[in-house]
Amino acid sequence: MNFGPSFYIPVLKIKRGEKKALQLIAPHIRAGLLPLLEVVERRAPPGRVPPALSKHLTTAFTGLDAVVAGFPRYFLDCKEIAPDGAAGAADAFARAAGLPTSFTPVTGITRTSDVAAAMTHRRNGIAIRLTREEFEAGLIPSRLPAFLRTHSLAPQETDLIVDLGPVDDMIAAGVEALTAAFLADVPVHRQWRTLTVSGCAFPSSMGGIDANSSDLVERAEWVAWRDGLHAHRNALERLPTYSDCAIQHPTGVEGFDPRIMPVSAAVRITHFDQWLLVKGVSTRNIPAKLQFPRLATQLVYGNLRPWFAGAAHCAGCADMVNAANGAPGLGGPEAWRRLGTIHHLTRAVEMIAGLSWP
Repeated sequence: MNFGPSFYIPVLKIKRGEKKALQLIAPHIRAGLLPLLEVVERRAPPGRVPPALSKHLTTAFTGLDAVVAGFPRYFLDCKEIAPDGAAGAADAFARAAGLPTSFTPVTGITRTSDVAAAMTHRRNGIAIRLTREEFEAGLIPSRLPAFLRTHSLAPQETDLIVDLGPVDDMIAAGVEALTAAFLADVPVHRQWRTLTVSGCAFPSSMGGIDANSSDLVERAEWVAWRDGLHAHRNALERLPTYSDCAIQHPTGVEGFDPRIMPVSAAVRITHFDQWLLVKGVSTRNIPAKLQFPRLATQLVYGNLRPWFAGAAHCAGCADMVNAANGAPGLGGPEAWRRLGTIHHLTRAVEMIAGLSWP
């Protein structure tokens, strides 16, 4: 299944919160997106031993068949387990091949650990993820065509992803300029099976927000795509599809153990062109199960209500109301990653669909 610029490509870590979120989005929202799933790096908290590779991948793939069942296909990227060598990608792609839903392996022109495994599983095409480092090094014009020739690939069977990487230190105008410069290096825009621009403006941490306060952060990658690409689509050779990392910075939080490492309760809400970030205090001082209902109450009934979409908006928002009303099982970071991700995916698909097409 191919897709066009009216689709949405969320880049999500294969973790329990994100997996559950994909299962709980409404069918009409699921029909408007295609996920790019990343196997997270194999890392343990300080002083602990990382799990064996096979156990790590078993955790990642547990329940994944049900997660992707509602999609015609999905992207699978193993770049974070590159330190495990070719065996990591080979095992992950082989596991994915055993699931009923089709997948397209993701690789890159300067990668080494996952290229062979990706080519082995190219039955549903190949996705090439071009990085900011590759663009800034001037590699795209020569290395991309060479990669295609080396592996006997045609653009028509290739999903090309222009990955801006983290842009949380930039305003929308800067992201727009960066996107234009990178796209200028990409050849034959119309020939690729799909063409996507991905970026992440979500902050790397909540450290800049004071305890017991909130702040608004611009969704700069979205504003840049809407105002810099979609608004000028008739002047483009091809309008790329929009992609982001939802409510998670690309660096992730692998190796973090809330039982032994300090963390503040936090809520992440996507509000059109901005994110509302709400921060409590350290869960060492006040347990998470007490803080999250309080933060939910602020959002649903209190001073932050203008940024709440309402219980009927999505399953995530419905559970935010449940949390404010004291329902069990909604008082931890993983639960709120699930709720926030459901809301973000829903909002993103709705906003893209609400633009003028064609």
